[in-house]
Amino acid sequence: MPVFSKTSKARLQTCHPDIAAVCRELIKQYDFAVLCGHRTKAEQNDAFKRGTSRLVYPQSAHNKIPSHAVDIAPYPIDWNNLMRFREMWHRFDALAQLMYERGEIESRFEWGGEWNTLKDYPHIEIKEE
Repeated sequence: MPVFSKTSKARLQTCHPDIAAVCRELIKQYDFAVLCGHRTKAEQNDAFKRGTSRLVYPQSAHNKIPSHAVDIAPYPIDWNNLMRFREMWHRFDALAQLMYERGEIESRFEWGGEWNTLKDYPHIEIKEE
């Protein structure tokens, strides 16, 4: 069974409890790394300047405390294998829906890989109602 690294655990601790709960369940069946949870002002603005985010601080879901977004990647990471990112999202989403129906979490999620603008395959965030 896969387990989180110390770094992934620390990053996940900065995330909303619903994100953390789904990720803790997903790691039991699928190996992935947590790349980012909360982003500081400097980190967010740097991501914007590099073109990896379309939002400046404090507009990103990553900027909330706790973070309403997480960036995760299938492990081992292969940035060219987008099918693995899609599979990871489908597993996350199916698990999140099940946990939502059971009353274990209160959030619904959206995936950056489905956005029409910047495709952000590692990005999952709480869907704001």
